[in-house]
Amino acid sequence: MTSRSGDDFPFPYASTGDCYAIGIVLPAVAIVITGLRLYTRRIQHAALGVDDWLIVGGLVSLVAMGICFIYGASTGAMGQPTPAPPPDLTEDEALSYIDPGYEILEKIQFPFQIFMMLAYGCIKMSIVAFYRRLFVTDKKSVFGIVTMVTQVVLVLWTLAFILLIIFPCGTHIWANWGSSGDQLALCPVVFTSEYGLTGSDLILDLYIFALPLPSVWKLHMTFQRKLMVSGILLLGAMAVAASIVRLIVYVKALALLTALADVDEKLVVTLGLYWSLLESGLALIAACLPTLSSLFIKTGGVTTVIRSIRSVFSLRSTGRSVNSDEGQPVYLQRTNNSSGRVDNPTEAKLSGTSYDVERV
Repeated sequence: MTSRSGDDFPFPYASTGDCYAIGIVLPAVAIVITGLRLYTRRIQHAALGVDDWLIVGGLVSLVAMGICFIYGASTGAMGQPTPAPPPDLTEDEALSYIDPGYEILEKIQFPFQIFMMLAYGCIKMSIVAFYRRLFVTDKKSVFGIVTMVTQVVLVLWTLAFILLIIFPCGTHIWANWGSSGDQLALCPVVFTSEYGLTGSDLILDLYIFALPLPSVWKLHMTFQRKLMVSGILLLGAMAVAASIVRLIVYVKALALLTALADVDEKLVVTLGLYWSLLESGLALIAACLPTLSSLFIKTGGVTTVIRSIRSVFSLRSTGRSVNSDEGQPVYLQRTNNSSGRVDNPTEAKLSGTSYDVERV
């Protein structure tokens, strides 16, 4: 990333090379990770679940965001400073003047932000759907109700901000990529919606990644094993970190732009979109890593995590206890009776080859 001398913006801008890199590398990595997730389902002989299909939807949106970056970098609309306007413009002409590169950037930003919201919504809902596969054995349980309400909130949140992205200027949709005068006159909610989006996105990320922790810490495991399982579920912390940086960038950028400080608006917008794409990519990767663990852990993996956890939640209502073999890894804990027979039908459904397998 690069900085410009004399510019009031405190963060380095994304260069053209940065735009090409994130537009190509991050979607490519996301495609590989998602492909491995689907491959894992196949070798586990498991049907694709709601969480898998939502991740695919997030991947499609992420690839579209990457294409926007590649096109923006190739046209000079992203990663390059705004050239000075022609010197012979009158005051009125200067107010209505639109740099050709900035106009292209605004046209790119419009579909980019729609795909961004779709990616945010799909990935967040996929993570919550995974939690439901992991913990919900009774849909009327507290956790089952909480996660279902969370899904409804995420759907409404996604739709609300998509509408705000499309109609911040009312029916004057063209003003989204119009001149500064057009946007000041016709788009009164642009800055307010940007603050609302970045702030609510961070709050939702923190809430979603902390959502399963109370359930994990109620399990009959040692303290060290609870830490290990919590660590798997908190892999999304890297996406939360990107969300925090994005919020800081947006808040500082909007404050400087509204104060008419000496900043390059085209580079500022590019940097905001850069962190939006980075956050989406990291969130998608984090959402896939727990499923991919079974590819790298020969005994167990996420399948047996789910088997163990769901067994505990199912058995809690019957008053049985969990026997933990301290010599085994965290994923291999399971609940058996004294004869070694699996009592619980949920565990029988999720256990080894001698039962009806439904690997998760």
